[in-house]
Amino acid sequence: MRELVNKIRDKIIPAAAYSLICLINSTLNIKVEGWDKAEKYLNSSGAVIFSAWHGKMWVPVYFLRRRGIYTLASMSRDGGYMTGVLKRLGWNVIRGSSSRGGSRSLLSLFRRLKKGEKAALTPDGPTGPIHEVKPGIIFLQERSDGVIIPIGVDSSHRKNFSSWDNYMLPLPFSKTALVFGEAVKFDKNLTIEEKQQLLKEEMQKAEKRASELL
Repeated sequence: MRELVNKIRDKIIPAAAYSLICLINSTLNIKVEGWDKAEKYLNSSGAVIFSAWHGKMWVPVYFLRRRGIYTLASMSRDGGYMTGVLKRLGWNVIRGSSSRGGSRSLLSLFRRLKKGEKAALTPDGPTGPIHEVKPGIIFLQERSDGVIIPIGVDSSHRKNFSSWDNYMLPLPFSKTALVFGEAVKFDKNLTIEEKQQLLKEEMQKAEKRASELL
């Protein structure tokens, strides 16, 4: 019986979440900045990694839909739900987590980036700490010789959940800002910690700019 219930949930939850994300995003009064430059990178032959905080993904996953971008999702049941939503939105999803298949999933994503595919990651995911850049995204940028494009999001009316990432859900019809920051490519002489700090600062700039646009 439990297996049947789980199968029903696996079908219903992603479908419902997909409908909700499309419905709410379609009502937003959204202002986008920096997309002209970001889109040129998206259409280029080189590797590109879009970077958004884990708690700010509601708007970017919809805006970047149906562009064939790759991303990672955990092997957990929640990761399965997320995979179902993302695939409906036209994303390519590679499953893996820090405890199960993490290295393999990063390697798989790296291979696609080397071929000029595009990716999007949450640098503080999947479990935080919030707004702290982990080494994975730095590794992918270095090895693929690509660029990272930081994304900032803010909304005038929103619900922030009491999760580790303070997940932000923009409320219907609210004013929302989506900012694509300047492309980041690190000096190879910097340490991994310095690169993490630099990306964090660029993410903070994009977030600040999104707030200013409101």
